[in-house]
Amino acid sequence: MLKKKIPWMILFLVLMVLSIWAVISHSGSYSLQLLKDTLKNAKVGWLIAACLGMLCNILFEGFALDVLVHAITHDQEGPKIRSNGLLYSAADIYFSAITPSASGGQPASAFFMSRDGITVAQSAVILVTNVFLYTISLVLLGVIGFFLCPSVFFRFDTLAKIFIILGGVFLVGLSVIFILVLKKEQWVKRLAIACITLGAKLRIIRKKEALLKRVDKMIAQYKACAGIVTNEKGEVLKAFAFNFLQRVSLLSTTVLVYLSFGGSLNYLPEVISVQALVLVGVYSLPIPGGMGVADYLLINGLTFIPDVASPANLELFSRGISFYCCLALSIVIVIAGYLRQNHRIKKLKAATETPSETTAPAEK
Repeated sequence: MLKKKIPWMILFLVLMVLSIWAVISHSGSYSLQLLKDTLKNAKVGWLIAACLGMLCNILFEGFALDVLVHAITHDQEGPKIRSNGLLYSAADIYFSAITPSASGGQPASAFFMSRDGITVAQSAVILVTNVFLYTISLVLLGVIGFFLCPSVFFRFDTLAKIFIILGGVFLVGLSVIFILVLKKEQWVKRLAIACITLGAKLRIIRKKEALLKRVDKMIAQYKACAGIVTNEKGEVLKAFAFNFLQRVSLLSTTVLVYLSFGGSLNYLPEVISVQALVLVGVYSLPIPGGMGVADYLLINGLTFIPDVASPANLELFSRGISFYCCLALSIVIVIAGYLRQNHRIKKLKAATETPSETTAPAEK
């Protein structure tokens, strides 16, 4: 699995270097000396809290996945499934960040789930349900961020506003699709078939039959998710709470770094609003990790916070913790989890194997 992701890892590294270079070279507010001076006077307690916020970003998704795994598998026959939510979460976060449109996160999580005995059908339902809860959490956080300080949105420049609006439309669209499948399955199916058929006639789409089968599969998965929402409301509510806390944890890193750098509590609502809208805006383009877009939006929003001496410095440091350090920790968890799974699988295999040869009876 890891070998197949190597090209995306290389692309990720290239984009990372380019995005950091763009911030440093094209931002008028970047100052290495100012960053050094700021770090010398930074409040260590807030920086530690920012790092804990980054860690909670991984932990809370792991808790959500553990809850959903239990909801799906608790009444099935056979050995009880041992969920490794932290591993599934780290795999999702890492591979989502290095692939366009976060396309690699779910397959990576499903891979590790299958090694723990969770079937492909079960993992698909678990992950699609988690994506739905994650999407709803982002929409809710974006709404809270907007109404917390509405003037912040209108301070962004035109391009930044477009990114935020496109990201919001994408997230709301995903939420609406799930709800429609829940209530009006045939509407969604007919619309999807009509779009695919039209695309085939216009020669935009070539593999019509394959796409139609994929639509049937996706609708079946969404229907299964609807079953969980209906039958396991308490567990789904827990998973939603953890998903929302994960989004809050991601947002908190920038806020805590701002406070560490001497930020005033008077402007705290504005900083929260900026970061909430940035989290929505990164979904406007299918770029690995939202690199470039996230940097641009955050610097653009922080520019209008009066006591931020250098928006570029604050952006680079906070994103360094919330994104790059998070990815570094995630890949360490993934490798450690993979090796741990290998050890357990080999141990289980050795315990269940029967000797191929029997010992001959001793001659009298």
